[in-house]
Amino acid sequence: LFERASHIVSSAKEALSAGIEVCRPGGCLSDIGEAVHAVADARGLQSVRDGGGHGIHSHLHCAPLVKHFRNRDKIELLPGMIFTIEPILTEGHFALNTWKNGWTCATIDFGLTAQFEETVLVTNDGVDVFTLE
Repeated sequence: LFERASHIVSSAKEALSAGIEVCRPGGCLSDIGEAVHAVADARGLQSVRDGGGHGIHSHLHCAPLVKHFRNRDKIELLPGMIFTIEPILTEGHFALNTWKNGWTCATIDFGLTAQFEETVLVTNDGVDVFTLE
């Protein structure tokens, strides 16, 4: 179990880094999903399709929805955009089931999962990560 969990945790960290690396002005929101999904594929895992990252504005969860899988959301990344990247990788099925409390989720097959999150700002020349230690 430890080896499986370590594999998923290190893969999720790698997927987050890959998503951040493709953020730049003039880039595309779908580049993030492609980068995360490529890591999941390479590591023999699935990227959860439900949920995703989100914009930060006057409300905590607002547009854009940042999908962490291959998609066709052709939204240009512009300086000043602030959003989260928070991929969830799993060893099992990519679909989630939300529990009755409205917050807790598990994959439909209860596979091991790992998630990491950062908040990023697209700048004129790249990206700043607000939540790095």
